[in-house]
Amino acid sequence: MSVLQRVLNVDVAIVGGGIAGLWLLARLRDRGYSALLIESEQLGCGQSICAQGIVHGGAKYSLHGEISESAEAIAGMPALWRRCLSGAGEVDLSSAQLLAEHQYLWATRAPTSRLAGFFASALMRSRMDKVTEKNAEAVPMALRHPAFRGTVYRLDEPVLDVASVLMAFAERYHHAIVCNQGPMVRKADGTLTLHDPGHLHPQQVIRPSVTVFTAGAGNAGLPWAPPQLRPLHMVLARGTNLPGPLFAHCLGVREVPRLTVSSHYDASGRLIWYLGGGLAEDGVRRDRQEQIRAARRELSKLLPWVDWNLVEFATFTIQRAEAHQSGGGRPAGPSVLRDGRVIAAWPTKLALAPLLAKQIEEILRSLDVRPRSTDLRVLEGWPRPGIAVCPWDWEDLAWS
Repeated sequence: MSVLQRVLNVDVAIVGGGIAGLWLLARLRDRGYSALLIESEQLGCGQSICAQGIVHGGAKYSLHGEISESAEAIAGMPALWRRCLSGAGEVDLSSAQLLAEHQYLWATRAPTSRLAGFFASALMRSRMDKVTEKNAEAVPMALRHPAFRGTVYRLDEPVLDVASVLMAFAERYHHAIVCNQGPMVRKADGTLTLHDPGHLHPQQVIRPSVTVFTAGAGNAGLPWAPPQLRPLHMVLARGTNLPGPLFAHCLGVREVPRLTVSSHYDASGRLIWYLGGGLAEDGVRRDRQEQIRAARRELSKLLPWVDWNLVEFATFTIQRAEAHQSGGGRPAGPSVLRDGRVIAAWPTKLALAPLLAKQIEEILRSLDVRPRSTDLRVLEGWPRPGIAVCPWDWEDLAWS
């Protein structure tokens, strides 16, 4: 086969197979673009598979008495994702699993926590409801103990099983997702060269009209678009005495919730509490054992009726990648940078992947990139990436 025969022309090459890249692939292909997604490892490896799956609606960004830019950017995301989960949205995620219809916000009796809850509820009336005695059955089982003295709000924030979302995209767009051996390098002429990890196929040259990098921290290879990294030290808890599934933010004195809990089941069917929020952000200054001790202390203060000595804990660190901000602050929404016909993009939050895809499509139109059909059968035998393993099933985790 000649070199010319091995050149595949596409409208858009997407480098990076997390939620951002997959959503962009779905949006573009459903609108007729010949888009191809390239992943060097597994779909979702890195930030996506480590996300807690919460489709934020903005409540946690409104804890100080004003609607922030972040809250405004994310306000419509729960409704948009729900439409997609029902099969009636801009992408079809009807095969993905919804872990919880609602996320909860709970304020302790501490004055600062109660005040933050008041501000959030006053500003987000259409998206959160205070749980009262009349609808006490809505309180999560973990907070129904007679000793609980806090205030609970129900948020319009669904929680997703991230692995099932990745699978939904992978199954629907299988023909347009390929594996590559090693980092993807764009040559001076704009082409990309695929290398088969199994060495069963010759190199495949891809010539895109536009290349989009959605590889998170992997975008660091673009000198004009260096990301900023925001580390987290996440905590996992498992034990037969965990008081049922919990999907909630506990309010503290800061903009970041004191603790964010989501619940999952591992490959053996054991209930896992996945702990983030302030515990994870502050935990980057602690080693594994210190972080576990901090988690035990925090949970013992917030839920003292649970015997936390019977619960096992594990920790791991992740690096959230975002567009660089002056002063290192958090971006208010999705970030898209462009250098000619190369785009670097970060959704900032899993929930914002749809907005990111929309922004990139608008850039394509401004570059006069119009949808065209391309026969991808030349890649029929090419290896496809699998789905990343959820953190609670990682073999190298140390539980104690």
